[in-house]
Amino acid sequence: MRRRAFLASALTATSTAAAGCSAVESRTEHTDPTVKTDDNPRDDAKYLEFREGGTDLATVGIDPRFAPLPYHFRTSISHLEDTELQSLTQRFVALGGDGTPPQLSLQGPFIGDHKPHPSVSLFREGTAAVVEVHRFGELADETVFIDFPVTKWPESAPRLVVESTVELTETGLTDHTHVLDGQFEFEFTAETEAGERTADTPGPSGQGR
Repeated sequence: MRRRAFLASALTATSTAAAGCSAVESRTEHTDPTVKTDDNPRDDAKYLEFREGGTDLATVGIDPRFAPLPYHFRTSISHLEDTELQSLTQRFVALGGDGTPPQLSLQGPFIGDHKPHPSVSLFREGTAAVVEVHRFGELADETVFIDFPVTKWPESAPRLVVESTVELTETGLTDHTHVLDGQFEFEFTAETEAGERTADTPGPSGQGR
């Protein structure tokens, strides 16, 4: 099974090209995205916006739900027209707890009736819960939403880091793959004095307060 690090945070580009018999394949790595938070201050969602030459390539988002501990994550990927999603890797790591990984489950559309079916792996690796989408099937040219209910959160862990890698291909005579790397960080506390949960989403530097 492949183990590719999902390091989400990016937009410095490094390109490599290889000439084939009838087509040229090239890859560009983006490692410095713009980090955005939701316009609604009560919404904890964060987004990584990837651009190239003034063009929006893709936006990768994570919307966490807390009550007071994390109980649900939603990953979203929107991307430029005439591009297709090739793969996704995300590593969910809980920091400050007992060192065990979060336990996640998977909801649709990846368990639905889409054909060809997306190919997905969900497993634990060290301190991380890892999600790998090896093939998006008929969803490759669509905006994708993936829901991950949390079945168990590590005791007393107050921080979440999600490392993310998306491979996106421009279709046409010349195939070009964009590798979109970035990282999300979320901080939260179990309770406030009023007994309500709080969550902190770090600013554009990607660092929590």
